[in-house]
Amino acid sequence: QPVPAGKTISDADILVVGGRGLQKEADLDMIRELAALLGGDWAVSRPLVEKGWATNARQIGLSGRTVRPRLIITSGAIQFVACMNASEHIVAINSDAQAPIFEAAHVGIVGDLYQIVPDLIARLKEARG
Repeated sequence: QPVPAGKTISDADILVVGGRGLQKEADLDMIRELAALLGGDWAVSRPLVEKGWATNARQIGLSGRTVRPRLIITSGAIQFVACMNASEHIVAINSDAQAPIFEAAHVGIVGDLYQIVPDLIARLKEARG
């Protein structure tokens, strides 16, 4: 789906970013759902644009858009840091405890995004009743 007219992912206060850790295009649905539950928008890294899973308008990174949301949730690589280090809160999810993204993150969650993201979605839905 396109970014709404007159808006870009750079306008988002909350951004959930899918990266190389996603195994198939349909997995973007959980990224979109988490973003929607948080009242935010979604974006992707360059490899997902190259796979044709999203347009350049959704790409962040060195060759994509710079973003400065209040909250960014990513499982991304260190290349993201240059485009998001002005974010107030960076939450990184990665199964590798030594992943470089954790150096930039304010909160690091070591684990499988296929367990963590659905759990976050369930907890948000539960909190809303």
